[in-house]
Amino acid sequence: MQVEKLVSESDIFIDRKFQNEQEYFEVIAQHLLKERKVKSSFLDSVLQREKNYPTGLDTGKIKVAIPHTDYTKANTTQLVVTTFKSPVGFHQMDNPNNIIPVNLAIMILFNNPEKQPQMLKYIMKIVQNQANLHEIINTKNIKSMKKLFENFGG
Repeated sequence: MQVEKLVSESDIFIDRKFQNEQEYFEVIAQHLLKERKVKSSFLDSVLQREKNYPTGLDTGKIKVAIPHTDYTKANTTQLVVTTFKSPVGFHQMDNPNNIIPVNLAIMILFNNPEKQPQMLKYIMKIVQNQANLHEIINTKNIKSMKKLFENFGG
């Protein structure tokens, strides 16, 4: 897995404002559809998956969501990184009735089921460390964010 290809500058969103997770998914899915990185069924699929298997993680002070859906809905393998200007409520993975204030979403796109475990391992290495999350949240430049994710993989 080539880390430098996992994060595209066009798919990094810094200090974005969303009213809720629904709006986040709609805006990001529309963007990815325009880029032809996902299929037209992506939005419905990711919303349904989020409803059945929430992706909000209480990782400490800085909380993360790792949304994704079935590999058949994506045309590429990569990450979409979004930091939120104000936290967005996501249902918690290990307590679905609980909504947690998420500061960072790292959406996974993968077009091959064999790539999912590698992607999750890479992301979990990043999100289990508050220092990494603090660095991500404080990065305000797209090129710097891309480089940061490359460095995490090294």
